[in-house]
Amino acid sequence: MAPRGILLYSGGLDSLLAGRLLMEQGVEVEGIMFVLPFAAPDYRPEESPQAAYARDNGIPLRFFRLGREYMEMVRNPPHGYGKRSNPCIDCKIYFIRKAGELMESEGADFVATGEVVGQRPMSQTKHMMRHIETQSGLKGRLLRPLSARLLPPTIPEREGLVDRERLMGISGRGRFAQMDLARRMGIVEYASPAGGCLFTDVQIARRVRDLLERVPDFDMTDVYLLSLGRHLRVREDLKLIVGRNETENAELEKYGSGADALLVPLFKGPVVFACGGLGDDDIRFIASVAARYGRPSGSGDPLTLFRRGVRQGEVPAGVPAEDGAIRGLMI
Repeated sequence: MAPRGILLYSGGLDSLLAGRLLMEQGVEVEGIMFVLPFAAPDYRPEESPQAAYARDNGIPLRFFRLGREYMEMVRNPPHGYGKRSNPCIDCKIYFIRKAGELMESEGADFVATGEVVGQRPMSQTKHMMRHIETQSGLKGRLLRPLSARLLPPTIPEREGLVDRERLMGISGRGRFAQMDLARRMGIVEYASPAGGCLFTDVQIARRVRDLLERVPDFDMTDVYLLSLGRHLRVREDLKLIVGRNETENAELEKYGSGADALLVPLFKGPVVFACGGLGDDDIRFIASVAARYGRPSGSGDPLTLFRRGVRQGEVPAGVPAEDGAIRGLMI
């Protein structure tokens, strides 16, 4: 019976190479791909380019959408944050634990990742990689094929399930060794290195903290919406999301049934998604924000008002809000 490994699959070149190195030794590899919380609720990961790269290389995938449990880890990560709201170490531990659960349920022999020693400053030093292995509960069962020869032998290597000599000893942030290996394996289609986790973005990090501190009953649509529009904290109990373009307007309308108020302009301008307690003065202010970022022909130009998805009628745009007042509310 062939050895079996669960591959932590990101869609990038490193995890593809890790999978192929194992498959070349006759290991049955199954990938697990995590769908990050900023993905739209209707996002279909099986239709993504990353999934296509896995199929092209013969790697079957399972998809795991990160939810409330993951966000609770983000709220209070035991190892703290990076520069922003990025819990890099605890995020890696979380992923590996979930892959370990799949390993147990499927009767697989080990978990593999595409990690490279020294590639990332927080989570991929030798010391931290050993710590993550221990904290994830997979001591001896976590294999990093791209850097295996720089690390202590794992149980599958010692038991002969995987030939250590056919694994790699890559280190550092350079990509030349991986690109050369990809050419030798005939891998031509793969994702470019990612631009960075959204939790490291200054603006998104502030919004994440605002949500976790002020909205105890948030859901994952709330987390997705953090990546859209301009966010204004009007009061402790009232936040606005102001669309910046047609695509964002369409997304805000799509999820508008969850808004306490949704204002859709009948002129060229932004949709405004509001959550919290709302009075008549608040509705007038929201309309004035839409007027500031839109192009009403006059203060009487209307916006359609919806409350929890139910049309309530129309309200006038009014006088555009002043920039100074808006800047003070920006998250």
